[in-house]
Amino acid sequence: MAIPKERLLKLYGLSAKIFEQNFNPTGVRTGSYILSKRLKGPAVAGYYGNPDWIKFKNLSTLFPDVDFVDPVEQYRLNKVSDLKHRGKGAPKKTKKSDATPKKGKGKN
Repeated sequence: MAIPKERLLKLYGLSAKIFEQNFNPTGVRTGSYILSKRLKGPAVAGYYGNPDWIKFKNLSTLFPDVDFVDPVEQYRLNKVSDLKHRGKGAPKKTKKSDATPKKGKGKN
């Protein structure tokens, strides 16, 4: 004994109303899956933090008479100078006039 399709559709429609779901018996594409997702606005807006928050690197411009030391930046500078001292630092940047194309093997 098969259940009539109309009765099943009424049941699915009632179930969708109760559980606050979308009822789409024809399968037409709607944007409901996008609307049911959480909004991205607050997460995207808060990604970089509060813009009014004072950054450490801006403290020297706000208070020029006080000498601030950033331990992380100081460690980075010491590490770079140590690498340069050992000859393992980054190569010097070349100017465009110095960087002339050189002919390789087989190119005339």
